[in-house]
Amino acid sequence: MDIVSIAEDILNKAVKSKPDCAEVYIIEESSTAIEVKEQKVDSFQSAASRGFALRVLLGNKLGFSYTSDNSPPAIERLIKEAFENAENNEADVHISFAKPSQGVSVKSLYDDKLKGVGEKEKIERGMKLERAALQYDKRINNIRHACYEDSEYNRVLVNSNGVKSFYSDTVCSTSIMLVAEENGNSETGWEFDYNRFYDSLKIDEVGIEASKKAIGMLGAKRINTCRIPVILDPKVSCDFIGILSSSLSADSVQKGKSMLADKLNSEIASPILNLIDDGTLDGGIGSAPSDGEGTPAKRTPMIEKGYLKAFLHNIYTANKWKTTSTGNSVRGGFKGLRGVGVTNLFVEKGSISREALIKGIDKGLFITEAMGVHTANPISGDFSIGIAGHWIE
Repeated sequence: MDIVSIAEDILNKAVKSKPDCAEVYIIEESSTAIEVKEQKVDSFQSAASRGFALRVLLGNKLGFSYTSDNSPPAIERLIKEAFENAENNEADVHISFAKPSQGVSVKSLYDDKLKGVGEKEKIERGMKLERAALQYDKRINNIRHACYEDSEYNRVLVNSNGVKSFYSDTVCSTSIMLVAEENGNSETGWEFDYNRFYDSLKIDEVGIEASKKAIGMLGAKRINTCRIPVILDPKVSCDFIGILSSSLSADSVQKGKSMLADKLNSEIASPILNLIDDGTLDGGIGSAPSDGEGTPAKRTPMIEKGYLKAFLHNIYTANKWKTTSTGNSVRGGFKGLRGVGVTNLFVEKGSISREALIKGIDKGLFITEAMGVHTANPISGDFSIGIAGHWIE
């Protein structure tokens, strides 16, 4: 029986106990993780799993249960536990489940080729990555790790309101960390790439870029305390946007954990900044036809010309504010309850190149690495971190 049929079968059994609403979520995953060291396999992991989750609503009381076993006795326990949990929970009038709506088509999420790629070819990817880094420059003297990973997912969600969502997706990634050494000085370099498609991974480029980063920092010196303009490497920008992302969640706002709680429709950034969350982006790593509750994915402008225009919602947070979900319900696998999270959050491309930005600064710093960004306070926005980069003068 395929997982859509399994989900519908579990739903039909749950509905027999007459909940106000019921929802079944199933996720299948198969994955490979390979680490190469000195052109030999240092570790190889291959795994497959399947998980089943059930949510039921009884008089505004939510019940949740999950299992990795779909035997008849296990499914009976799954249903029984969900109803027992609902009976023991407090009622919340803001809880509801998705209703059928016009779906969206999101392209380039699944790589048909990946299933046919053998272990030897995947191992060779890791070895090729290591070779690319070592061959770039003789000062690269140690590869701490060179990794290749991939995952394939099948996901289905059905509920008693009539919602049915099924899709498959793949993700491939590669990463490397290495050390460059010269005249007794050593520096590390790290780089990664990920893509929905196996053939689109940039293996050589990742190895070379990591080498360039390490070599570029050889002979680096501390600078005196100063106040100067900075340019952020795109990956560093992503780190800082990550801090901001939690404050864009309506859930964070409603819990008093957002620095942007009272800033809606206020100017919070430069007028040239446009920030967008787009779950419909073709090939996006965070893209999907629907979110973790079955709501169709959407494109949501968050910041327009420096003004905060929206917060991200799931059904629960939207109900509290009497608005609609933005399609940003996320689940931490089949064991996770719904939360609010970003899909593909990005800054809209500007018209000035990196080179032009650098030329436009008389004295400043191009930041290529930020250490400890995760320690920033998402409520106040305060942070104190370490940085590395290149002086502009």
